Amino acid sequence: MFSKLLVLSVLTAGALGARANAPQASTKRTILELVDDGYYFSVVPWMKEYLATSDRTLDRDLEEALDKMLYMTGVKPFESLPEDILRKSRSGNIRYILAKKLFRKGKGQEALSELSSITAGHSAYPFISHLKATIHSSLNHLKDAEANYRECIRTSEVRMGQVKTILQRSQLETNRDYCIAGIARVQFAHHDYRQAEVSFLDISKDSFVWPEILFEEAWTSYYLKNYNRTLGKLISYKAPVFDFVFKPEVEVLKALTYLKMCLYQDAKKTVDDFYDELLKPSRDLRSHLLTHGKDYRYYYGLMSDHEGSKPAPLPIIESILRSIRKDAAFLEMKSAITAAIEEYNRLQKRSSGRMEAAQIRNLKTLMEEYRSTLGAYVRAGLVSKYAELYSAFEDMSYIKLEVLAQRKEKLYQSDSVGGAKRGDVKYIERNDKQYFWTFNGEFWADELGDYVFALRSEC
Repeated sequence: MFSKLLVLSVLTAGALGARANAPQASTKRTILELVDDGYYFSVVPWMKEYLATSDRTLDRDLEEALDKMLYMTGVKPFESLPEDILRKSRSGNIRYILAKKLFRKGKGQEALSELSSITAGHSAYPFISHLKATIHSSLNHLKDAEANYRECIRTSEVRMGQVKTILQRSQLETNRDYCIAGIARVQFAHHDYRQAEVSFLDISKDSFVWPEILFEEAWTSYYLKNYNRTLGKLISYKAPVFDFVFKPEVEVLKALTYLKMCLYQDAKKTVDDFYDELLKPSRDLRSHLLTHGKDYRYYYGLMSDHEGSKPAPLPIIESILRSIRKDAAFLEMKSAITAAIEEYNRLQKRSSGRMEAAQIRNLKTLMEEYRSTLGAYVRAGLVSKYAELYSAFEDMSYIKLEVLAQRKEKLYQSDSVGGAKRGDVKYIERNDKQYFWTFNGEFWADELGDYVFALRSEC
């Protein structure tokens, strides 16, 4: 996410200048001693320097120190390093970083080759299994993908019993649940929609990933032609607890489902409401993005203001920022910044010497990196949501044309919302994990995701 200039500044002015102030100790000795003392963040620029300037692979001591650092700092600080530098290390975490870079470049097989050298005993293995599964899935190796997703689930649960912090356990739980979803997605890709429907239900409602998975469940019901259940899944997004979800595709699927049921007036109203509510805001969002370009500092400040309860420049930006704040990657970066600040405060309390001053400079450099990364992430989230809106408007235009083409005015005239004519329990389908109770007009936590409409298709 950084320019080459920023990477070079970290490896030269910040890191080399700090190294010069490290009193009578080699970079290696400095790294080992500081990691042993628990200064994981302030040593990052020195470790980057060592990786960039050394012609040899890391020895065992440095590999262990690097793994300890990455366990606390996360992999983000090292993702900006070029591939040739990353290849110098045999650290499982560095292999993981390199594999992700290769995968993003479309080099899936090469990425798998890098991951194959990491043993199952590595602390990051649950996440490595997840990445393997994702790569296999992208290559359409669906059996291998499912096998790796199951390994991801197993190893995540094992590691959950070994970690010491709530954050690490939460990350493993999220990783496991994404892998459960991965199995359902593989089954969906196999067109085994019935099994995918059951597999999605294995994700607990209190899971971090469940709100976004609910949309995929709705698509599964759609392909099973269980349109009433699709509409029921989607109505859950109206619950106040989901006010952070900004997903234009929800309304598209809703309109498409009404169209499949030949409920043309409902489809038309869904499209019209979408245009009324989001056309102007989407244009305003585009204008805002063009105005601020790639000013990552601005976007970091935008999120900081949002977290401080300061209103965003546009209501639509406010909605999207609420969504971004719930992203696992965003939360991980925020946690790293918090930990880096704690280390900074710890250093400030120590007697001020040349080493402490160098460490503080390192931390300032690193925290600026984190802020730029977060700013870039926020901007990418806003751009992504604008792209979703653009695509949704295209889909809604198609649906609107389809509705108009039907010219079934008699259906429009008979679409009465009063009485019981439009709904009957006999139109509800369910499997062994789904139960029936009536909707009383209020959203309850244990009912979310289980609503189902009872509309008769008018096709």
